Amino acid sequence: CFLSSANTHPRLWAGMFIQCVTEPASANKMTVTMIELTQTDLHLIYMHGQIEVIDGITVARVPDNPGYRWGNCLLLPHAPTADTLDHYIQRARDLFVDQPQSTHVQLRWDGDAIGDDVKAHAIDRGMQYEHGRAMHATELAHVQIPGINIRPLDIEQEWSDIVALNIACDPEEIDGVPDYIAFKQGLRRAWRAWAATGTTRWWGAFIDDRLVGQAGMVYCPEHRGRYQSVETHPDVRHQGVCPALVSHMGNHAICEGECTQLLLGVNPHGLAIHIYSRLGFELGKWQNGLMLLHRP
Repeated sequence: CFLSSANTHPRLWAGMFIQCVTEPASANKMTVTMIELTQTDLHLIYMHGQIEVIDGITVARVPDNPGYRWGNCLLLPHAPTADTLDHYIQRARDLFVDQPQSTHVQLRWDGDAIGDDVKAHAIDRGMQYEHGRAMHATELAHVQIPGINIRPLDIEQEWSDIVALNIACDPEEIDGVPDYIAFKQGLRRAWRAWAATGTTRWWGAFIDDRLVGQAGMVYCPEHRGRYQSVETHPDVRHQGVCPALVSHMGNHAICEGECTQLLLGVNPHGLAIHIYSRLGFELGKWQNGLMLLHRP
């Protein structure tokens, strides 16, 4: 099963992809099980890349941004074991042989983390273990902070301000690591591509007419609203920008966008998880990854 934004209208994505990844297993195909947040991840990739399911493995590609590790990856039906890890690494190398600029191997799966034996095996292979937590909500608290104004952004007319804020919120891009800068530039190209489909709206938070916070709201299949790149300028953190922005966007998506579920991904060790919990988000399942930075 192969889907690409080049050959499928965005609004046909829902039924086609859900059927593609959840059809009954056969002798040559395993059913791919993925959480709602991961389904929205793949929706974002699909809008400017390619999705293919091969023998139960979902292959995600973003040729326009080869350094996007979680966008150029294999999504596995379950966590790898010590016995299958080498097989999956080689499978990734084989499947991405025609995309040599993607110099990494990224394996993803939802649910359980790997055991210590698998982690030790992965470290021995030079891999890094990554994980994040899904959060979801069906309603949010209404938060209004005096002096903070929230409104939609014109992604074309206000693009320079959007880029400047994105860079200001990312120390690694400020430090000027070339490969990372190329990845971020590709990600920002994706933002514009998503907006061009009519399914994504960018929002901004302003203090004294200065853009100090921003995020995207992507309207995904199954009436899901997906937050993307929630950011607050370092100069104004702890002043209520993030809760005001997330609350306004989410309530707009529910009331005006007909969303029945709001989704976002969080660093399980970050402070944002507490902000989102107070707004009404609940913790969901884990997203896991093993990454090999340079594949021979």
